[in-house]
Amino acid sequence: MRILLAIVLFMCCFSFGQSNTSLFASGITGSDRISTRSSVVMQPSQAELAVDSTYKLGPGDFLDLMLEDNYLTVQIYPDGTVAIEECGVVDVGGLTLNEAREEILKVVEKRYKREYCFVQLSVLKKFRVSIMGAVSFVGQHSVDPQTRLSYFIRQVGGAVPKANLEDVLVIRKNDTLHVNFNDVQNNGKFEDDIMLEQGDRIYVPFVKLDDNISLIFPGYQTSAPYKEGRTIQEYFDLVGGGRMHNFGYKNICIHEPGKEPKWIPVSEMKNTVVGPNTELEFVLKTMDVYVGGSVARIGQFDYNPSWHAIDYIAAAGINTITGTWNQVKVWRGDKPEPISVQVAQDPILPGDYIEMPKSRYESFKDFTLFVASLLTVISSAFIIYVNYK
Repeated sequence: MRILLAIVLFMCCFSFGQSNTSLFASGITGSDRISTRSSVVMQPSQAELAVDSTYKLGPGDFLDLMLEDNYLTVQIYPDGTVAIEECGVVDVGGLTLNEAREEILKVVEKRYKREYCFVQLSVLKKFRVSIMGAVSFVGQHSVDPQTRLSYFIRQVGGAVPKANLEDVLVIRKNDTLHVNFNDVQNNGKFEDDIMLEQGDRIYVPFVKLDDNISLIFPGYQTSAPYKEGRTIQEYFDLVGGGRMHNFGYKNICIHEPGKEPKWIPVSEMKNTVVGPNTELEFVLKTMDVYVGGSVARIGQFDYNPSWHAIDYIAAAGINTITGTWNQVKVWRGDKPEPISVQVAQDPILPGDYIEMPKSRYESFKDFTLFVASLLTVISSAFIIYVNYK
């Protein structure tokens, strides 16, 4: 038992001696002790580009310092300074990493050998950016270092449907940057996707109420600023229509102020120009026009916005009993009533029923045949009745 106790006592003394030896060997004793590196350095920073040439240090940045055999992490204080134990305070706010490294080495070389000292950026600061206007969440938002404008707009919930993304304003100190965000996200102009800086203020304008084009998709509506000469295809691209789910649009209904609605096929988008305050409704189903009466083929035909009644009747085929053009009538609406049309001029709308009656001669011939048949039946009945009597 005594031998066992002696062995345990010897091992405890040995462990205590080893701990003190390592502590003295590292030079971290009493007043000479240097703060060890913070655990924050174990969280790597994400940086898109090299930061030592352009990145400006500021409050919230962390620096790793190697001073001979000592390692420590220091944080830049709100006043832009860092405090280095036993060396002093260094003002590094607003400096690049290279400039800050030079200033720090000037101070620490009074105690340490300069060739054995090194400074590196450990963790990049977060900062706040203000955004107002046509976005989902306005106000101040925390931003990670080296955040680009496109990523930040997504962070705040994206732009609202009435946003004018052709002229996003980034107010930076005394300068105002104008960014065509549509070019960034639709045409890949990465050079315009600027990196945000501390103190930036962003404004996303709204589309003017009296100067816009509304685009209506299934379950979604948005708008784009009107521009003279701009085609429907360009408006479609501006609102990011190519990124939406393709429902298989067949036609577009154009509602221009003060005009009757008209339809065009999707293939005509790039050739069609509309005026301000127009509504463009993208329709999924194929539009049909129905033709009946004295034609060779009764049935439905695909709607063609450039066709008139005469074209649909010609497609259906006329025959020897077809009537004249002034007899053509069109049935339209939920409670249809026949209306007379000028077959070569008046517009035909999707869902219309075009009736082509028989010619008056054929109608008269049918009537006389009916009367003759009726008289034959009556006379036969009369003869049978007389004979029966």
